[in-house]
Amino acid sequence: MKNMILVVLFSIMSLSPAQHAMALTPEESVKDIATHLDALHPITWRSPAEKYHLVVFIDNQCRYCSDVVKNVQQYTSAGLTMSFLTVAPASIRDEVINDMARVWCSDSPRESLRKAMAGFLPDNDSTAECVRLIEEQSALAQRVDIQVTPVMIVMQPSPVVFVGSVKPDDIIKTLKK
Repeated sequence: MKNMILVVLFSIMSLSPAQHAMALTPEESVKDIATHLDALHPITWRSPAEKYHLVVFIDNQCRYCSDVVKNVQQYTSAGLTMSFLTVAPASIRDEVINDMARVWCSDSPRESLRKAMAGFLPDNDSTAECVRLIEEQSALAQRVDIQVTPVMIVMQPSPVVFVGSVKPDDIIKTLKK
């Protein structure tokens, strides 16, 4: 928990004064995400007994993101619906966009995401439409100031943000407070 707070604090402190002035409030960020979520075709695992809906921003080269995807069944069993979108960090932007476009273009995006997060990309090619979709997902992440991965945003009027591979039970405990 202490590390998560430090990461968030560091992310906020690393913004320039101009970025601070332009940054969305957490409530505006959730509204932006909610407005565009369906059009961005997230890869979603629904909880049969949904308590909360989390939008999770990931990239396929992030070890902690891999942990979240690998354990998605634990999240859904705990009542957490998980919708995944891509963030393409500047240093690896083109590679992440191309890799994740292949995932979203595959015949089975959920299974392809699981495999991609374990280092095995699908055999299919991407299309210009899938590349555009991943670019739009990443643009949303930039608008709402996602700077690290994974970031899990609880979709509720007063948003709660979790940074890193946070266990489902810890998420539930935090949200019940």
